[in-house]
Amino acid sequence: MKLGKLLVVLLGPQGVGKTTQALLLKKKLSRLGYRVTITESIYHTIILKIWYKLIITLTGRRIRYKFHPNGAIEEFVEPNMLKRMINIDFMINLISAVISALKIRLLSAIFPIVIEHEGFLYNQVAYLSFIYRKHMDIRTLIDKYCIFLRLIPKNALVIVLDVARLRQEDLQARYRRRGSLSEPWYYIKHQSLIYKALARLCQKYVILDAGMDGNSLSKLTTNFVLQSLSGEETSCPRTKNR
Repeated sequence: MKLGKLLVVLLGPQGVGKTTQALLLKKKLSRLGYRVTITESIYHTIILKIWYKLIITLTGRRIRYKFHPNGAIEEFVEPNMLKRMINIDFMINLISAVISALKIRLLSAIFPIVIEHEGFLYNQVAYLSFIYRKHMDIRTLIDKYCIFLRLIPKNALVIVLDVARLRQEDLQARYRRRGSLSEPWYYIKHQSLIYKALARLCQKYVILDAGMDGNSLSKLTTNFVLQSLSGEETSCPRTKNR
């Protein structure tokens, strides 16, 4: 049994293949003798779920987002109310982030390699930056929520599956095959920009083209993980192409 301590975080909008790549990566690493587990530790803790249900109830549904099958989004937001809630919302999200981070640390104590395939705390920051984008500029938002990123273990390798070269219709086709709702394209592009900005704050990260074929993407992902395990430098400021 090979040893190694690594948290692999897969970042990317819904439908880009994070779960598929996580499963392929686990299979390959297990064959090489590593003990690996896959998990989701995003902000959907019970505390945050209760908080968002409470917001919708107390505000008379004046703050909510509704997605439609065609990728459209309805925003029901009362600006002044949302602005008054920023600080308490930040604290609730911080508590939830701490719980998510504790889950990762517990798994890391059991498994040498942990693969988080839903974006971990980066997902949380991207989502919050979208909600508050009309009240703060992106730089202020990232500065405010960067405290969340301090909870991420230093041995993390962040792998961004970038949609820059992926066509909207191709991603929508993936949604149809999955039977899930299409996220709005402008929300997907916002997520992608935030993910790349946050990844560049990490010691070890790589940005890969989500549009390349699955096998090639899996091979690149595995190579970067093995490099990281061996202690080699792993960072890629430019997207790896097909």
